[in-house]
Amino acid sequence: MAKLPPNLIRAMRNLQLRMDVEDLQSAYRASLIGLVHRESEIEDMVRAQLGLGPDDPWPDGNEEDPEDPVSLLYARAGELDAQAKRGAPMVRIAFLIALFHAWERHCNARMKTGKYLTENVNVILRGEGHSAFCDALEHLQLAANCAKHGPGRSCSSLFDKRPDLFPNAKSAEKASETTLSVDEDTLMDFFNTVLSVSR
Repeated sequence: MAKLPPNLIRAMRNLQLRMDVEDLQSAYRASLIGLVHRESEIEDMVRAQLGLGPDDPWPDGNEEDPEDPVSLLYARAGELDAQAKRGAPMVRIAFLIALFHAWERHCNARMKTGKYLTENVNVILRGEGHSAFCDALEHLQLAANCAKHGPGRSCSSLFDKRPDLFPNAKSAEKASETTLSVDEDTLMDFFNTVLSVSR
């Protein structure tokens, strides 16, 4: 069987990467929809338990009475809602890690190595005219490693390069997986970066 030309092999690998990343984006959106659905389920549950229709006003609870059923129901709903809202940052971190793994797999296959080295990846990116993405892809790597491994070299290095991702850390020593904050825009930027270099 004839060997495929290198340009065709590269195009096929890039297509596979794009498909993987687009699948991850779809799964991420579905996860967020699940969280939003959870919030609406909580409201529906409270309305049903209070016998309220969708447009009925919310009754006031008596917060001074520890046994007030309306206040107890609101407190429980608040706890469930807080759980759902805490889920979004966890989902973003999980997909950030998955995105980096897709990128890492792609690079390792291209370089025919089992070890992802930023310097080697940057040589390829620059050679293909993608030098503008080198920093963002390094930040993706550091963020994924920080999220997985906690305090250490990746968290400190990421803090030095992107302190905005650690709004509650005052120094590189305080940077950790618990102080790492990846918002929706940041995750979408990482997705778009990987998609851009796969074109």
